[in-house]
Amino acid sequence: MKKRSILFTAVFLLACFFSVLHPGSSYAVILMDVDGNVYPTVSIDGKLWMGENLEVKHYRNGDPVRHAVTAREWDEAARNGEGAWCYYSNNSDNGMEFGILYNWYAVNDPRGLAPQGWHIPSDHEWNRMIDALGGKQSAGVFMKTSSSLTERSDFYVPGTYSDGFAARPGGYRRSDGRFYYVKSHSYFWTASKFLDGFAWFRHLTYMNDLVFRNDSSMGNGMSVRCVRDAVPRTILAESR
Repeated sequence: MKKRSILFTAVFLLACFFSVLHPGSSYAVILMDVDGNVYPTVSIDGKLWMGENLEVKHYRNGDPVRHAVTAREWDEAARNGEGAWCYYSNNSDNGMEFGILYNWYAVNDPRGLAPQGWHIPSDHEWNRMIDALGGKQSAGVFMKTSSSLTERSDFYVPGTYSDGFAARPGGYRRSDGRFYYVKSHSYFWTASKFLDGFAWFRHLTYMNDLVFRNDSSMGNGMSVRCVRDAVPRTILAESR
């Protein structure tokens, strides 16, 4: 266990090192979460984003995020305002392709769901990224991934996929525990609250290239992407 901890620390420090030296390089940064999952990254409009959906099962301090499997457990977590995660249809094979679905209470938990040095993007940060890719009417064509194991290949075409955001159609879980739209729709939480019990999210579909902005019950389960914290100018200057 001690050796594993030392190895994790070494890789994490290496990730931080590359994160500073290559602030604008697509897929040039090593990102590892507290569980040891490694993610590609992509630079969009000067911001570094995850290139895959988050799949961490512990908060930044090591506390476990509740694994809510049954509809009753999922609903109970929402009613208690407790963070929870699940695989789509509670099938771990879906996690391999689409990552994990989280309710918004996990997104907003003060223990931190994002890796150290990263955060879950606000509604404003999502707006900026989408504007940089041409706006909500057409940004979806650049955000969808170019390949998948799913049969619904029309989610991925047409498009140039040059940015590497690689959205995957992971569907969502409603607060009552039911699952919807895997392999055809992507849903991403923002860190921004709308009203009591509701928060903003983004939605992509196989049917068009739009990126939809809407609010949803905090008890629903959606995919999560993270963006790197701003690097102080003094650190960037010293790394050059």
